[in-house]
Amino acid sequence: MQNKTRTEAGIIEQVSANDNTAIPTIRPAPKKHRARCYMMRTGVEGWTENDILRYCRLSSGRNYATELERRLDIHLERIDEKNPDGIGSHLRYRFVCRGDVLRVIQLVNHNASIGGYRGLSQQHINDILTLYPDAFTAA
Repeated sequence: MQNKTRTEAGIIEQVSANDNTAIPTIRPAPKKHRARCYMMRTGVEGWTENDILRYCRLSSGRNYATELERRLDIHLERIDEKNPDGIGSHLRYRFVCRGDVLRVIQLVNHNASIGGYRGLSQQHINDILTLYPDAFTAA
């Protein structure tokens, strides 16, 4: 039998009743975290609702983009793209400026520190920011 206790850093320790040893474990990242990280890693090309489904295995890709806009007071560019089969279309979303990406990075890391899972490291942040040029404005 194992008991779980929470520390201040949000790390869950699993304590075995047999040997009284604590094994620190870090929580897995929630689906919003995965979706937001994917959105930022697409760079100036942006992402579609189907991309969120395909690469993050999450449905309702439109909801993740809309939530970011409402929560951070940013604006995402929307481009209507025809489907490859010629029937219907999907929206391609992309960030309008590098400042919007920085706001999403701050949100992701803030939520990670509160939720007890890993946020973006400085190396990951630098990699993401290189995808968006300094003078980048999509609209």
